[in-house]
Amino acid sequence: MDRPDYIRREYFDEQQYESLVQAGIAAVKGGDKDQGMSLLFKASQMKPGDARPWLWLSATTEDLQEQRKYLEYAVAADPSNSAARQGLVLLSDKLDRSRLLKEGEGYAARHPQEPEVASGTQVFSCPKCGGHMIINLDGQLVCEYCGHEETLEQNHVADEAEQVLDFILPTTRGHRWSETQQQLVCAQCGAVSLLPEEVRATECPYCGSHQLITSEEISELIDPQVIAPAKISDQDAAKRIREWLGAGWFVPDDLRKLAQSFALRPAYYPFWTFDGTLHLKWTCEINEGSGDSSDWVPRDGVELEMFDDVLVPGIKSLLKENLADLEPFNLKEVVEFDPSFVAGWNALAYDHSLADASLVARQKVIRKIRSQLYSRVLPTKQKRNLKGGAIDWSGMTFKHVLIPLWLGSYTYQGKEYHIVINGCTGKIAGEKPLDMVKVGLAIFSGVVLLILFVMIIAGLIL
Repeated sequence: MDRPDYIRREYFDEQQYESLVQAGIAAVKGGDKDQGMSLLFKASQMKPGDARPWLWLSATTEDLQEQRKYLEYAVAADPSNSAARQGLVLLSDKLDRSRLLKEGEGYAARHPQEPEVASGTQVFSCPKCGGHMIINLDGQLVCEYCGHEETLEQNHVADEAEQVLDFILPTTRGHRWSETQQQLVCAQCGAVSLLPEEVRATECPYCGSHQLITSEEISELIDPQVIAPAKISDQDAAKRIREWLGAGWFVPDDLRKLAQSFALRPAYYPFWTFDGTLHLKWTCEINEGSGDSSDWVPRDGVELEMFDDVLVPGIKSLLKENLADLEPFNLKEVVEFDPSFVAGWNALAYDHSLADASLVARQKVIRKIRSQLYSRVLPTKQKRNLKGGAIDWSGMTFKHVLIPLWLGSYTYQGKEYHIVINGCTGKIAGEKPLDMVKVGLAIFSGVVLLILFVMIIAGLIL
């Protein structure tokens, strides 16, 4: 039985599209750029969301502006297209060609022979006695055995560390430290710890599981550019938690005393921050009339939003509500990353890619400007039918930053509760049980007060 016409057309169009793409690519490779341009342009009009025609169209012209336009279309269609990204980098003169990876070259993954049950530290040896050195809260490497100290230079770089979005990905500079680390994957939660090969770990810093195994290294992890050095000690963190457990009107009176299995796991967590500018076109009608006479006149314009340090977690499973309670993160006080700063700590790898994180950041910015659009556009005018239109992004930059967090849990009356501490400020977010007797009394008191208030108002009226 013959297929319906709409099915035959869809099948035919797809076949025609693939034929145009392949013929266009063959023409470009064969040196017939005019024919290739014609074929590829037709293909791009049929399926603008495919990066291939745009990428090959960039090879049909010597005009740098046209090349840039086609490559930008290719990246817009497929942000993960490394060839298009690399082409844009070279056109922008922001990258030394000697730093590019050769075509087909990658990062060799290690293949350890035995699974490792996992400590989460960078190892630094004391130049005096050869002992293990860790970093303290004053930014000094201290030997645990002889007490020898070495001061680390802290270069506050904040905005200077910004990287142009999409320009770090095809380079080797962004993958120096991460590629030297082994990766231990938690079998329970999937979090990945980055550790030197000679280090063995005891538990996952994210969930506390001891089921850690060595896996193949993920290629092309982007190194952190900056780090927020920890300011909270073990003793200080524990003290703050005890005080936090005892605070609150509706928590049980014995919570601070009876909280059991108290454990905290410090680690440096990966985050992305994004800067840039958004231009949002808008249209509306404004009332130019006066009194009872309305005169609605169409207007249009562009709203500008310059955003700075939009924060996106590098680990997808981090709870957003906890992070909001931990803010601010003092992102202007970060320093240039040096492996010495994570000596004695775990450092976790991100599972939220730069490309995906940038989309999350853009969504945050868009939601913010759309929620404020009515008050921002012609604020003194009466408006109706206000609509946001096309969006343009420019000057997008990013930072990969490591931020210290303390994750932990405690048990109260057989139930487990989770807590997080900002390792820079000591601010705490987490869960606490409620004393239902106190809650009930508060509700009862509120109802009684409401009844009394109503009775008083009724008596005054009567």
